[in-house]
Amino acid sequence: MPVTCASTVRDDEPSNQAPRAYEAQELVNLPFFREGQSLTAIELLEAHRLLPKRVRYVADIQRFMLSQAAMALHLEHAVDPAKPGITATNLLRFFENAPAASKNTVLAFLVEMRHYNFVEAVDEGDRRSRGFRATADTEGLIRFYFDVHSRGLDRMDGGKRSAMLAAHPRLLHLAQPRFARLLLHNDRWRNPPETIAGFTKSDSGSSVIHDLVARVPRGELGTEPIWIGNVSATEVAKRYTVSTTHAVRLFSRAKTQGLIGWQGSTNRGECWISAVLVRDYYDWQAQKFSAISSAIRYACEKAGITSA
Repeated sequence: MPVTCASTVRDDEPSNQAPRAYEAQELVNLPFFREGQSLTAIELLEAHRLLPKRVRYVADIQRFMLSQAAMALHLEHAVDPAKPGITATNLLRFFENAPAASKNTVLAFLVEMRHYNFVEAVDEGDRRSRGFRATADTEGLIRFYFDVHSRGLDRMDGGKRSAMLAAHPRLLHLAQPRFARLLLHNDRWRNPPETIAGFTKSDSGSSVIHDLVARVPRGELGTEPIWIGNVSATEVAKRYTVSTTHAVRLFSRAKTQGLIGWQGSTNRGECWISAVLVRDYYDWQAQKFSAISSAIRYACEKAGITSA
């Protein structure tokens, strides 16, 4: 039977409604969007600090897409064994007419996922048909990912998504596959602006851009560069387990685009980032939060759950 109680997402909404879903622009316009987004980024960065090798592996946009698709297949198969599980063929089909990677890349991805203990084999077959399932640790990581983003959304609008997910753990099995399909078929998220793409398409680049924007002080965004404190390529390389050469290259590209700069001539010391970069980042992140909000609402409606 549907689960209901008196708590609500907003005081002026009926208590029998699932959490609200938002379009990306609606989220950006919320007064507490930046606070909720920053809260999420800080928690994700802490996960990178605690689990550097595992988080680094999915901290570029292609691996992130493939890992979310793999988890969607895993959770759907867990609920209904008649649905396809994790294989290279099924991963390729997940993206329909908008492939995220070549067949060989997907095969290599699954080998690496097994190496890092994200997945384990469930049968032996040829490389293309071999089946996998997510490990218990990986299920924990995806639950953490949803919890973090639900807390961010709750900070934005005063909702109760995090409490609902905690009270009804099986909501994840409905919400994550919905989220994966919404986000991974969203061209505005898959193809971020060039200001963002230079980071997201490189190893640990997503964590670096989260880090930089999380340092932006509160207040209205103008058009002038935003000073964010002391930043160095060496420090970033150490924090996100990449080579200093990689970090320097990442910053040099952004510097050439006019997106980042320092008081001095080197990539260290007092640093500023462009307001254009910050706005593009917020717009890009809003696409993700929109998909999360829609997926949680869908899961609650499907399960007949309206509150914790």
